[in-house]
Amino acid sequence: MRRFLVSILALLASTAILLLGAGLMGSLLSIRLSFEAVDPQIKGLILSAYYIGLVVGSQLAGGVIRRAGHIRAFAIFAALCTAAILLQGLYVVPAGWFVLRLSIGFSIAGIYMVVESWLNERADPASRGRVFSLYQIISYVALGAGQFLLHLGDPASAELFMIVGLLFALCLVPVALSRASTPPEPALHVPMALRQTLTATPLAAWTCLSSGLSSGAVFTLTPVFALRLGLDVGGVATLMASLILGGVALQWPIGQLSDRFGRRPLILLVGAASAVLAAAIAGFGAQVPMAVLLVAMVVFGGFSFTHYPLAASQANDTVGAGSDYVAVAAALLFLWGVGAALGPVAGGWAIAWLGGSGLFYYIATLGLVTALAAWGQGRDPAPVYQPYRTMSRTTAVIIDLDPRAHENGAASPASDETTEGNGSATSSSSR
Repeated sequence: MRRFLVSILALLASTAILLLGAGLMGSLLSIRLSFEAVDPQIKGLILSAYYIGLVVGSQLAGGVIRRAGHIRAFAIFAALCTAAILLQGLYVVPAGWFVLRLSIGFSIAGIYMVVESWLNERADPASRGRVFSLYQIISYVALGAGQFLLHLGDPASAELFMIVGLLFALCLVPVALSRASTPPEPALHVPMALRQTLTATPLAAWTCLSSGLSSGAVFTLTPVFALRLGLDVGGVATLMASLILGGVALQWPIGQLSDRFGRRPLILLVGAASAVLAAAIAGFGAQVPMAVLLVAMVVFGGFSFTHYPLAASQANDTVGAGSDYVAVAAALLFLWGVGAALGPVAGGWAIAWLGGSGLFYYIATLGLVTALAAWGQGRDPAPVYQPYRTMSRTTAVIIDLDPRAHENGAASPASDETTEGNGSATSSSSR
């Protein structure tokens, strides 16, 4: 195992550097748009362009990988990210930022596909679970740590944009120096089972879509909420880091509870808990000490980021493993990506109508609807028991890292069909 980890160390290092920059980028852009007094609805549209780019990239970036190969495709996508973020620092033009955000989303989707298909080729069924867990931990820690880089410069200047660009460029170095073999073939196309998912697991489909609607808004617009509370840039960084790192804390406990008590009761629980916490943050965030607000954000992140994993778990319990699992996973990833693209727009409207607290009232509404949907379902479908595993919200390529996709000789080709995204982003799921 040690020799194997050494062989993928460069790839994981590149991923960490990339997501460190992506974590800084998400908060930086939201803060800068607030400083420029951009209308909240326009701001939401600009920030949602990243997720639109992720969805488009998951469909089209595979062509770049097929043409150029993995290492050169990684270099192409990193170069596009670097150029786009530097241009954003030089020219604050809303229409231009929308196009540049699309480009970054498209490029990061391509990088995810390169990294995940590469990891899949290097891992074997006996090590995939551990590799996947390590990949998730590195992703979350890098995204959370990126928030603290806000202290290195003034968001109103081009300094922090240059730092993000520097990180996007430096992520090339470990991969370029690596002597590890790349996948012999690029990812193949696997169609989504979207209709099957909507029909067989409507609660999972809605929970997945709702998770995207919530996550897209939270990651892009929480800095706006924090600024309207009167926090400085350091306070914004701490608040965002608490939210992201809190999202890691409850993944395993919630997964274990769902194994014991079923998915539907846990979806109901996390939906209701997210709704209550979001409403409390919206109503009392400006009146409580900073320490209390940070604790509330940690707990909220812990519950909010488990919606998608529980949705994926219920869908996989219903349809089973093998090729169906991969196709349904692709559909869930697509639903999350669509929700994440629409989330900042909807959250921007809520802020425009209700002020800064409107963001969390919007999220509370989504949590309440999810809880009511779980209440109305009645009971879980008959489960197909499988071991606890995490699942990423990036591209369907990552699904082949899950040993279930290889059980009973059902190894499925990797897919570039759908995306995640946060940059930040990402979360995990129980079986």
